[in-house]
Amino acid sequence: MTPSLLIITQAFISNQDGVTLHPDLFLWQQQLTSRKKVWFQCAERTPVEWYALLQGVDATALLAGRVDNLSDNISQCWSVTPYHAMLGRDSVRLYPEGLFTWSEADATWLCDTLNPLLGEEGMSLHHHGAALLLGCQEPLDANPLSFAAISGKAMPNRHHEGADGGRLNRLIAEIQMVLHQQQPEQRQAGEVEISGLWFSNPVAWPQNPEEKNYGVATRNPHLAAMVDGRNAAVIISEAERVEGLLKGSSPLPKHVVLAGEGYALLLTKSLLPRIGAVLCSPKSSKPESELLAYARAWL
Repeated sequence: MTPSLLIITQAFISNQDGVTLHPDLFLWQQQLTSRKKVWFQCAERTPVEWYALLQGVDATALLAGRVDNLSDNISQCWSVTPYHAMLGRDSVRLYPEGLFTWSEADATWLCDTLNPLLGEEGMSLHHHGAALLLGCQEPLDANPLSFAAISGKAMPNRHHEGADGGRLNRLIAEIQMVLHQQQPEQRQAGEVEISGLWFSNPVAWPQNPEEKNYGVATRNPHLAAMVDGRNAAVIISEAERVEGLLKGSSPLPKHVVLAGEGYALLLTKSLLPRIGAVLCSPKSSKPESELLAYARAWL
């Protein structure tokens, strides 16, 4: 089965003129320039969040439904993203998600290391494969950004929205202190250290999300833990990992979505090849709901 849809997250880089193509996508620039282009407004999303959006369900609820033995006293769940932080002169910059290596062994180590600390807060860290989930006995009133909005960028230096935003910030700081002192032995030489965890997308639990059955090809470790790549109908990848899924000379799927920096660019095959640059500052863009309707129809 040939995938009909390719979704690439963090496909754009902002500049003074608007947005430009991520350098890791230059291998496919010739194919992309020949396609029909339509711009959409689009929220920042990780590969897991894109998959959940196509399914019409919540990303955290999908993961929680896969985690074994969630305690009956869990009333809220959070998606968890590990990250590496790079200290600058006046800010902390996060390593791009597409370059951060992560494995099930890392996730297991993290749960074993942090759960004594989290247990004191009525929380517990769980994993399904390499994907991480936080369970809370008492709900937290906080609303952090998606990790997609800060991946490769400066870490926000303010409290998260919500009455418990300060408490969540303190928890993140305590986890950073633990990880500054301990790192998993199995991480290989050359892999960056784990600096901390980012919590996002809280949902009430329990739920019973319904999921459509289609294959997804990806190299994102969190999404790969949740999907079957056989007979993939869609490819979902960060820009940095696309080359591991597609060869530069291979034909792209019929429909390509480049997403990032608040936009999505839909590129479709045209009977008459188009001439011109792939990207420019979008002068007009359609609502995200229209793009979503198209994508679900193709699947």
